[in-house]
Amino acid sequence: MHTRICVLLGLLCLASFCCGSNEPGEVLLVIACPQYPKHASIECSALSHSVLEQQRALKLAGIFPEDFVLKVYVMHELFNYWTLLDALPHLRAQARVLGARTEWIIWCQHHTRVSSLRGLLEQLRHQDSRELAFYGHALYDAEATIIHHFSNYKDPQRFPYPMLSSGVVFTGALLRRLADLVAPGGQNITLHSDFSIDASHELARFIFDNVSPDPHISTPISGGILLKSASYICPTPTSVPNRKLPCLLHAQPEEPLTLGQRRNGCEHTTGSHIYFAIKTCAKFHKERIPIIERTWAADARNRRYYSDVADVGIPTIGTGIPNVQAGHCAKTMAILQLSLKDIGEQLDIRWLMLVDDDTLLSVPRVSALLCRHNATELAYLGQRYGYRLHAPDGFNYHTGGAGIVLSLPLVRLIVQRCSCPSASAPDDMILGYCLQALGVPAIHAAGMHQARPQDYAGELLQLHAPLTFHKFWNTDPEHTYRRWLGGSLVNRSAPLAAHKEQPAAGPLHMTMGRHSLAAGVGLLQETGLGKHLDL
Repeated sequence: MHTRICVLLGLLCLASFCCGSNEPGEVLLVIACPQYPKHASIECSALSHSVLEQQRALKLAGIFPEDFVLKVYVMHELFNYWTLLDALPHLRAQARVLGARTEWIIWCQHHTRVSSLRGLLEQLRHQDSRELAFYGHALYDAEATIIHHFSNYKDPQRFPYPMLSSGVVFTGALLRRLADLVAPGGQNITLHSDFSIDASHELARFIFDNVSPDPHISTPISGGILLKSASYICPTPTSVPNRKLPCLLHAQPEEPLTLGQRRNGCEHTTGSHIYFAIKTCAKFHKERIPIIERTWAADARNRRYYSDVADVGIPTIGTGIPNVQAGHCAKTMAILQLSLKDIGEQLDIRWLMLVDDDTLLSVPRVSALLCRHNATELAYLGQRYGYRLHAPDGFNYHTGGAGIVLSLPLVRLIVQRCSCPSASAPDDMILGYCLQALGVPAIHAAGMHQARPQDYAGELLQLHAPLTFHKFWNTDPEHTYRRWLGGSLVNRSAPLAAHKEQPAAGPLHMTMGRHSLAAGVGLLQETGLGKHLDL
């Protein structure tokens, strides 16, 4: 009798388990929403509203899939959520968001679009949510590139990584596995660099290096998981004509501001409102400065060349700082001091753009970007990189070669409150470290590039009109300017205005109050940042 009762209870438990497994699975749509630029939050709200409206319409029509429950979660960026791996601990901590019953996660950015929720759910129905897998539009490198740490240098065209702005679909099994790996106190993981440069490539590389196709194996033996290319996820809705399968997820290309938006939504900005501080040195005067003069200099009347020596033939302005092979922190701080003195009381100048002598840029496009930002605020714009974002001592910064844009109030704050731990410390990183301690966010500007056009996937360059490129090595800079920056070459650029001679900037010993930059010197030296090379 006792045995029969045990068998009966066992059957009841089995039936209960089977019935529970038939409950609808959860589909979580995450919108990673940055704090800046301000219009991004509007796009995040519009995407959330669009998805929920599609869900409501499907339910009213009685055709919403009964085997799915949809949840939409807008994850507002807090410091380092622009890298998905660093956002996962937060997402996993939200027990009601990413749970054990979440079968699919659709990861979107603010400019991702869901053109058909019904079609997207139908695609998920035909895929196995128990598999450790992720799907997206696959990008490939044309050649080994420094922005991807020269990954797969022997055959870079065979390693796929997702176009994050088009949307990425993860199985719940994979994302929970990733969350466990990056959680505090998680397992030993392979990280190729403490730098965060391209979140999409670094995500794909991390998954390949740390997740085995067999969930019972903790680390890959013969290779890890690769991105699966999904034909229903597209770069843009019109990027592939005559498609058999419609684009269900795609990125929305950035549209130029209309005349009405320029009048109503932003402050009129032209090249005359920007002071271009160009960092050079004697050995590049004849090689690089003529290229700038034949390209973007025609649109940049307020430009100054700051060098280790004064050359009246250009002219350049001597900073009094000897040239070094890497770092340039003291030189950059001197340039900011001298620039403020040179600008003086010129009320038309609202912005300072710090660039290298091998940086190409479009002055009209940079002006259009700044139209969206308030020059009276503490604004810090550029191509955002991160250092040790997974750790408490991590920080964001803008990489110097892509160009760094500062509002004039921020330049004054930097001169007052920031200092260099050593003359050859990495200037862009020290600047970002200081500004983060002062509470000034690093605002990412899509279209600013630390490397050459060939270092980026073509789909990405089509999504946002390029603003800047960096490095003349193994490329034709004048062709790059014409092809990618919409410029035309000139025989004679705008003449340089006379420079009011100022004494060279003195040594900088100013600190950031309680957040003295000197407190970070030990970290910089221990981690090798003192040897950082300009990428």
